[in-house]
Amino acid sequence: MDYAKLEHLKSWGNIGHISAGFTAVLIGYTSSIVIIIQAATAAGANPLQIASWLLVLGLMVGVSSIAYSWYYKMPVLMSWSTPGAAMLVAAVGQYALAEVIGAFIISGFLIVLTGLISPLSRLIEKIPPQLATAMLGAILIPFCLKAFTSVMSSPLTFTLMMVTFFVAKRYLARYAMMLLLIVGVAMAIFSGAFAEQSISLDIAQPVWVTPDFNWMSMLNLSLPLYIITMLSQNLPGFAMMRSYQYQVPAKPVFIGTGIVNMLLAPFGGFSLNLAAISAAICMNEEVDEDRTQRYRSAMWAGVFYVIAGLWATAVVTIFLALPKEISHILAGLALLGTLLMCMQSAFADEKLRESSLYTFLVTLSGITLFGIGATLWGLIAGLLHKKMMGR
Repeated sequence: MDYAKLEHLKSWGNIGHISAGFTAVLIGYTSSIVIIIQAATAAGANPLQIASWLLVLGLMVGVSSIAYSWYYKMPVLMSWSTPGAAMLVAAVGQYALAEVIGAFIISGFLIVLTGLISPLSRLIEKIPPQLATAMLGAILIPFCLKAFTSVMSSPLTFTLMMVTFFVAKRYLARYAMMLLLIVGVAMAIFSGAFAEQSISLDIAQPVWVTPDFNWMSMLNLSLPLYIITMLSQNLPGFAMMRSYQYQVPAKPVFIGTGIVNMLLAPFGGFSLNLAAISAAICMNEEVDEDRTQRYRSAMWAGVFYVIAGLWATAVVTIFLALPKEISHILAGLALLGTLLMCMQSAFADEKLRESSLYTFLVTLSGITLFGIGATLWGLIAGLLHKKMMGR
């Protein structure tokens, strides 16, 4: 018997690696899935197309996590942009689905360019994070507010879910969204929301949508999605990896993820980027005392993402059947942590506090001027104010 091979196989069954990978996917999936479904629905996608979105996102995130982690022997965990999806919910309604898909391709192309053209990467890094988080905070606020307005239409649902969330945050913070989802689905079942639903366990199928390229959708969807993905996902993702002494080269990550994003956008792959917060789960000492072996946890996470993507049809059926109050509570509470981070970052620097405020207010206003939406105007307003103040 070849004991070396046996030991090698055992190393892949390390419970620390498997549990870390599963936990990272559980947190990432449960805290964002309802927002992605809302974005796809707002874009005009039907249930089969929504399942295609989730299938492709699961496959692209899973396979890229496995590939990058294996190649670099580092825990390179990929994800999709949940803040980007939140932006899409508010912005895609005025465009046809084909135009939305075209915008996804352009966003991926911009990420490829960032990897190829160093000055573009430096330009993105020069956008003050305070303004970027102010813009993102304004995008997230409507979602968080809807979580609390549900108390008027369904007080019992609101109370039970809020109690569940607060207790879970106190004692099982890592699994708070999973427990909240379980309670929400249980309440939906009890209310009869699934009485006429048939949950299929068939593997999801990709659905092609021919892209249509529109200048306004590029300005209002592609550019904000690109900026949000870079500033709220990719740059923090690299910073997270560096904090654990993992030095992954940015250029191949940008080029690879951008190309995959472009190729799979017609099937619903709206973004592919580094994970930020959930990535830490695969990097700490609890995963493995040997930091050179922690990459396997990210590879296991990739496996679980692929599995979740394959059975996206059942996921879509469940989430579309949920009462809107439950969906709003799930989405709003999932984004509370990100909103808090945005508010703390946006107004932490006294010199940029007023510029951040203008960014925040203009973005929150929802204005559209010359065909350009509030997301981009908010960032422009903050940058102009910063420039006029000489900061």
